[in-house]
Amino acid sequence: MSEARKCTQTFKLNNGRQMPAVGLGSWQDDQKALEESIIFALKNGYRLIDTANYYGIESVVGRAVRNSGVPRSEITIVTKFWGNYHHDVAAALELSLKELSLDYIDVFLMHWPWAMTPKGEPLRIHESPTFVETWKQMEKLVGDKCKGIGVCNFTQKTLGVLLEHATIVPAVNQVELHALNPCLKLVPYCQSKGIHVMGWGTLGGDSKAAKEHILEGDIFTSIARKHDCSTGTVSLSWAVQRGTTVIPKSSSKTRVIENIKLISLDDEDMVKMNDAHTQIELHRICNIHHLLWIELDNRRTLQGWTEVDFGWEDERGNWLT
Repeated sequence: MSEARKCTQTFKLNNGRQMPAVGLGSWQDDQKALEESIIFALKNGYRLIDTANYYGIESVVGRAVRNSGVPRSEITIVTKFWGNYHHDVAAALELSLKELSLDYIDVFLMHWPWAMTPKGEPLRIHESPTFVETWKQMEKLVGDKCKGIGVCNFTQKTLGVLLEHATIVPAVNQVELHALNPCLKLVPYCQSKGIHVMGWGTLGGDSKAAKEHILEGDIFTSIARKHDCSTGTVSLSWAVQRGTTVIPKSSSKTRVIENIKLISLDDEDMVKMNDAHTQIELHRICNIHHLLWIELDNRRTLQGWTEVDFGWEDERGNWLT
């Protein structure tokens, strides 16, 4: 059994800057609770806040950072721009800086590889701007206002294409990462390319099925009992021991404190966690985000892209990540 300790670990990004191993996610509806949660987290050791323009709460995040009493230089702010800004990433950066009311962003991410028109109409994978064209715009932004750039929801397939054309290697790839979608191929691939992985949905996100398995399933509860901790602590510790950053969200002060206290899992625990999806099921949280899925060209697509386009699956439906 290992004792849970506050995690102060950081990972060095390929641009030389540090990324905390544990951060606070900010996708919450209650803005007052969110602001209080961020301030509380920062006062209790968190130094990473993850947000996105799409969430509509960048102003809340910025206000909380300013009111926390923690120096801005000690805090890593990660935000993302949506598909309707792929044609003008510079405008997206200025918008986020304005909403946050901050002088700079530490890591600016492309939220998805797919693009939209400025009016929000989906574009197919071959239509312009492609994610490579968007990345070329991002590379020009690195400087005083944007310290680093990266991507979200990229696979080996899409990263392979991007890296063929990139001058700057993404500092970060933020992806869905949990025991039912462990990305056993993608994580080491990114690490081999010098790309740091941030995981979202580590505790099951907003998927009831994933949460039930990850927080209540026998595999996870047995490891939790062994270490006298919660199942949430088990999953977060597993992810960090793999060299990835986690960004759990919570408005509960108790949970916020718990989420930054990690344990040391032994080899047997890690094997069980890595293999959990074979005992339960593979599960993709973003499949339940119905607002993102649309019918296009007589196919069910995620804003114009199929699972094959993403590189999530092959033509036969086999998972590739």
